[in-house]
Amino acid sequence: MPSRRAFLSGLGAAGLTATAGCLAGFDADPGSDETYGWPSGGGNDWNSRAVPNGTAPRDDPTVDRTHEFDGIPAGDPVVTAGTVLLNTGVDVIAFDREDLSRRWSVAPDDNDAFSYTGAPAVADGVAYVPERDTLVARDLDTGERLWSRGFEYVFRETTPLVIDRGDDHRVVIGAGEYLRAFDGATGELRWERRLDGIVRGPAARALASVYGTVYAATTGGELYAVDHDGRVRWNRTVNAGIRTAPTVVGSRGPNGNSIRGSGDVVVGDGDGSVRCFDPTGGHRWRTGLRGFVEGGIAAGHGGVFAVSGGGLYALNAESGNHAWRTGIGNATRPTPPALVGDTIYVGGERLHGVDVGGGVGVRSVRVGETRFEHGVDGGASYVTAADGTLFATVAGESGSGRLVVLS
Repeated sequence: MPSRRAFLSGLGAAGLTATAGCLAGFDADPGSDETYGWPSGGGNDWNSRAVPNGTAPRDDPTVDRTHEFDGIPAGDPVVTAGTVLLNTGVDVIAFDREDLSRRWSVAPDDNDAFSYTGAPAVADGVAYVPERDTLVARDLDTGERLWSRGFEYVFRETTPLVIDRGDDHRVVIGAGEYLRAFDGATGELRWERRLDGIVRGPAARALASVYGTVYAATTGGELYAVDHDGRVRWNRTVNAGIRTAPTVVGSRGPNGNSIRGSGDVVVGDGDGSVRCFDPTGGHRWRTGLRGFVEGGIAAGHGGVFAVSGGGLYALNAESGNHAWRTGIGNATRPTPPALVGDTIYVGGERLHGVDVGGGVGVRSVRVGETRFEHGVDGGASYVTAADGTLFATVAGESGSGRLVVLS
């Protein structure tokens, strides 16, 4: 591989010095927060898959421990101070975080059907678990069922959205054509809204919402903004359909209280692009990729990051302009990116750690963007982080998988 100096000299020799403004990506410093979690699929209530001030390995990490399981990865590993929750497709299992010993699980002992999708969400010692067609609240430590609410349809790759309202919280989740909000403590139905189409993935809370305005998408291509009483504020149609859950462009500042970002909402379009809408529903931008967006979208440090067609793409969150692209190889399972500190972690043929800035270069012709490529036996899929440690799922052969903890 050429040196950075030789590479840049080559660009100049080729007459590409006019593109110098495209050489750099996004500015970001290594994170300093060592005490954070990944309490839900999507990482937070904005579904941004990002902890911009978090710490995580920036060099090739070391495997601390692994756990093999029957099934295939079916959602983000959800990580709290003492527990890891994992959906294996045939079960949802709670592990002790220190040694990955099993605490409890939800499926019957003889279950071998792939019937669980998505990830749980955790708040105040309660795990909210989508179990086929029923939302179940369970004690995080024991797995005891606290309450449950059935739906008319099975859940589709979703995770409950937990909205903190100060003295209580709401749990919002969709199945079939219905989006419903429940009291987190009692399971009492607070509101429901029938949407035009099948709900796609988890909802996301609006950035500036105090009382709980949420965004929800349907497979038919409708993006909704629904207020805290279930009333539709606006909806927009994406003709080719929507392939991802909505992601809000926003993050918390280093003090954990201030909020940064535009509050725009981005989705993966069924035509192989990413679309961005502002908080009032106005269309901001559309950017084409080389294929469908896979898994989910991360947002932070002024960028929007998505996996498509064997590559990790970085787009400018304000304009949608391409910033950079790097290859990650063929992915056999969803490989949504996770942003922690100044590094993006993403699966594929290997577990990749990529500089948020993208190294230097033009589009996909770059050097210095890869911090590490960690070999795995199988395909790396979902990757999350907590307290400076990575939690990655690996899809093996013949319906088996592994949870790998790296630091």
